[in-house]
Amino acid sequence: MQPGFMCLESGLTRSKNSINVAVKNLADFGVSVALFWAFGYALMFGASQLGIWGQTGFFLNFDSTPKLAAFFIFQVMFCSTATTIVSGAVAERLKFQAYLIITAIASGLIYPLYGHWAWNGVNLDNMTGWLAQLGFVDFAGSTVVHSIGGWIALATLTLVGARLGRYPKGEPSQEIHGANLPFSVLGTMLLWFGWLGFNGGSTFAINEQVPQIIANTILAGVAGMLTAGVIGWQRRRLPKVELLINGSLAGLVGITASCNLVETPIAVIIGSIGAAIMILCVDLLEYWRVDDAVDAVAVHGGAGAWGTLAVGLFANPDTLGTGLSKGQQILVQGLGVGVGFLWAFGATWLILGLLNRFVTLRVSPQEEEQGLNVSEHGAKTEIYDLVQVMEYQSISQDLSARVPVHPFTEVGQIAARYNQVMETMEEAVSHNNAIVRTASDAIITFSTSTLKILTANPSAEAIFGYTPNTLKQMPITKLIGWSPTNTIDRVSLFSELLDSGATEVTGYRADGSTFPVEMCITKADLGSRSFYTGTFRDITERKQAEESLRHKAQNEKLQRTLEELRRTQTQLIQSEKMSSLGQMVAGVAHEINNPVNFIYGNLIYAKNYTNDLLDLIALYQEKLPKADEVIQEKIEEIELEFLKDDLPKLQDSLLAGSERILEIVRSLRTFSRLDEAEVKSVDIHDGLESTLRILHNRLKESIRGRKKASYAIEVIRHYGDVPPIECYAGQLNQVFMNLLGNAVDALEESYDRGHFEPPENPTIRIQTKVRDKNWLAIHIADNGMGIKPEAKQKLFDPFFTTKEVGKGTGLGLSISYQVVVERHKGRMICDSEPGKGAEFIVEIPIHQRHIESNGYHKEIQPQMENMKP
Repeated sequence: MQPGFMCLESGLTRSKNSINVAVKNLADFGVSVALFWAFGYALMFGASQLGIWGQTGFFLNFDSTPKLAAFFIFQVMFCSTATTIVSGAVAERLKFQAYLIITAIASGLIYPLYGHWAWNGVNLDNMTGWLAQLGFVDFAGSTVVHSIGGWIALATLTLVGARLGRYPKGEPSQEIHGANLPFSVLGTMLLWFGWLGFNGGSTFAINEQVPQIIANTILAGVAGMLTAGVIGWQRRRLPKVELLINGSLAGLVGITASCNLVETPIAVIIGSIGAAIMILCVDLLEYWRVDDAVDAVAVHGGAGAWGTLAVGLFANPDTLGTGLSKGQQILVQGLGVGVGFLWAFGATWLILGLLNRFVTLRVSPQEEEQGLNVSEHGAKTEIYDLVQVMEYQSISQDLSARVPVHPFTEVGQIAARYNQVMETMEEAVSHNNAIVRTASDAIITFSTSTLKILTANPSAEAIFGYTPNTLKQMPITKLIGWSPTNTIDRVSLFSELLDSGATEVTGYRADGSTFPVEMCITKADLGSRSFYTGTFRDITERKQAEESLRHKAQNEKLQRTLEELRRTQTQLIQSEKMSSLGQMVAGVAHEINNPVNFIYGNLIYAKNYTNDLLDLIALYQEKLPKADEVIQEKIEEIELEFLKDDLPKLQDSLLAGSERILEIVRSLRTFSRLDEAEVKSVDIHDGLESTLRILHNRLKESIRGRKKASYAIEVIRHYGDVPPIECYAGQLNQVFMNLLGNAVDALEESYDRGHFEPPENPTIRIQTKVRDKNWLAIHIADNGMGIKPEAKQKLFDPFFTTKEVGKGTGLGLSISYQVVVERHKGRMICDSEPGKGAEFIVEIPIHQRHIESNGYHKEIQPQMENMKP
């Protein structure tokens, strides 16, 4: 068992303590055997005094007593096993002398006395210990060996504390990885082999029980390993090696107390539960921040206690032969577990606590950091040489130092690679130094506390005009003209600059001259040490260039402003024209309206009077059929019959003409909207219809007058169910006039170029519909030749036109676009392909107050410039 524990502990701890681990396992074996021979055996198996301690068998002599020698050898292995459990738990921090003292206490006092209470007389089939007399059963030592060793380890851990870095204050625990897990697996397999001898040999005879005991032992260990593996996989999705090792050991510990008493399926259950309890104990110790290096307390203490209780839970009372019922047996087993914990933990804690007042149990932090191989045994290893060179390099900053390479060892390979890394680093540092020396910027390092310059490259000397010796130990604030009242303020000031990136400051040269400097500060943290690195660039030329660019930008801004003024002037002129046109149209409509109404109203009466006179003439002709010669001549002269027939027709024509004039007047008034409020809720269809009436003649005659065409431009209306619209009605009517007028122009040009082939006729389609509840869309489309892509991109630009000189200024669509987009906060889109006509889409909000609140304008406005044709 001892080699197994040594391999297990060595693999689960760090290599800087491996020699200490090996020597402890060898030494505790020697000490425990010597003390157990001298008086431990007597205390445990000597003639019992009150069932508490033995009083015979000190300093055994095995002459002519081979059975006694065999029994002693078997039992001393149990003693050394209980003792060496402590070694793994407290590894990497305990002085070697202190460990020997703990070994002596465990093997010479604590283990023998508890062993007496539970096992005294086992070799004579006459149990005299007080626990055994109560009916306590522990076949091969789940509690007697393993829990006792675990509780001794727990008491020691509470006194010596955790390893350095395992539980940082205020931070989560840090896992310390073992140096050689394959070595630990080898140790586990050796322990399995030893366990077969321990459990099988506890019968003290080779009989029919031994095969079942060995089988139960193996299966319990397997069950513990598998259970720990499953739980570990559920937690971390990894088959963690340490968990598989400790799970198998927990299963072996758990079955040790009852391997001769239970059936095989029960042995599997005991091993599986033992592993689960082990994991629970590991979690509790982690929560309590108890640092068990190999989880020995959980494996041996926790699983051992469970295995002892399992005797009462699963063993047949008749097979036990204690005369106790199952409930009584469970209570006795629990008593044995509790007494074992109180005795082992309490006695160890009291003895070591008192001893620790006079003799320090734990090594110093420096010795622990160095490793117990060197500090406790003076055993230098390749790793020690590696660490020593690293420490020398960190102190001297001499990167040329190299680690001695021991061939054919793992550490030797690491040393060789480390030397390669150092060579590469030395080369990189040389390159960096060359870059710093040749850099055009000043590169300066300075203290974080005093702000005094530590190093400076040649460019710093050239830029600021100081010699190298003068620069060193000069405060950096002298170079940039900052003079806070005290050091704390200066440090705080530079700390704020770390997050601000490049900052422009004023540089001060040795001759007193100043110049603009771009400064960038970074902080280097090297453990407990830190310093600032600053780069300083003379930006005099750049500032001059920026000033030149600033003047250029101002000139460009003035040019844009001038263009904007010209554009505004154009808009004002157009607005004034539109206003004058509207006033003129409204004035003409007003002046025409009164006489036309007068004529139209009197024509009705004139028609009635004429009809009355014609009726009277007819009555005269009926009553006086024979007129005199003078009247007859007058009738023939005026062509009375023709006059009677044509005069009503003439009056009807006059009435129709008057009605047409009245319609035109109404359309002009509707179109101009001069007598209405600036923003008013109107029927948009009225505006469209008034515009169409004004354009009636062009729609009717523009195509018909060309090449004897017999058809006019057809207007197709698709008016939707549109509510009254809040808008600038007069301006919006001008938009309709521009769009419809351009459509007529496009259709005329398309017809002249032979675009239409029968039965296709020139057509304008007008559609209105509500979009997104609060928006009105007006579509005006023609089936002409369309707009070329290069023209479409400039369509809404001022003064852009595709018409010949004298036929258009190009302001119509530009002003229309401004009316829709800027005045009504809407949008205006042109959708056209050559040969497929053109469609203009005008979208405006139904209610002007909803422009900002509904978010629609905010969504589409950034897109307008991209969508502009």
